[in-house]
Amino acid sequence: MPNPVDLDLTSLRWSMAVVRLGGFRRAAESLGVEQSAVSRRIRGLEEELGVSLFHRSTRGAEPTNAGRQFLRRVDALLNGLRLAISDARAAGAGQSGHLRIGLTFSMLSDGLFNLIERFHGAHPAVTIEMVEGRAIDHLDAVADRRLDVAMLPEGMTVTGLDVSVLWRERLLIALPVNHPCAGAEVVCVADIPKAKLLISERDIGRSLFSEIARRHQAELEVDIQDAGAGLLLEQTRMGLGLTLLGSGVLSSLKSDGALVFRPLAFEREEPLIVAAAWSPGNDNPALRRFVSSAKRLAASSKSGD
Repeated sequence: MPNPVDLDLTSLRWSMAVVRLGGFRRAAESLGVEQSAVSRRIRGLEEELGVSLFHRSTRGAEPTNAGRQFLRRVDALLNGLRLAISDARAAGAGQSGHLRIGLTFSMLSDGLFNLIERFHGAHPAVTIEMVEGRAIDHLDAVADRRLDVAMLPEGMTVTGLDVSVLWRERLLIALPVNHPCAGAEVVCVADIPKAKLLISERDIGRSLFSEIARRHQAELEVDIQDAGAGLLLEQTRMGLGLTLLGSGVLSSLKSDGALVFRPLAFEREEPLIVAAAWSPGNDNPALRRFVSSAKRLAASSKSGD
């Protein structure tokens, strides 16, 4: 039995041209080659297979029974190959494939949703998977290629990855609706002396909450927890403390009216920085397109400020 790797694609394609056009001469004219070249190719193929593929006559060429069965499968093979080539080119251009994004609760913001909607609109064949968890765990997953990109708060120590700042957000404080500062437009630390400030290590950048703790250690009790914003907000509802979170997350919260969210006065108007981190060795074309989309969106947001 001949080894299939010895059957070259040119001979197979030319054989299908003879079937389609009903003769060697017409196939040669269509292919733009000499009739003798087509005849030699197909004769060589028949010798390799050990069977005649065509009945030859002055009227043209017609497949033999063995040739008909063989060429029917060749036709399916060539169609599959064309699809494989098309799929590979689409994946190589970032038009299809899979993109895995790691994020924390406070990254579930309008900025992120806008970015993903734009990317999906331009690349509808790319499957997007979003994984929620701890930022530090996402960095490990990006390094191990279990995730393609991680959306991070500021202050994360990142080694071996590329990082790009995308946008900035205001820092909000969540208060019970009956809190004395609930009606204020902006809340200052001086307005909430001795309050317990609940901060998520997962969602607010380490350098930012360290700065808050350092500045106000005499005025506030800062409770840094390894918990998501959802759990911290439940504690705020129960009167166990006040919660800090990024302003972008508001659109993702389902409010029951028990809490209000007010900007926390800060030296920088938008102190919470949102960034993306990815491995420079990750050759996923969809990732490259996503990063480019994120940078373009970030640049347009800055130019519009």
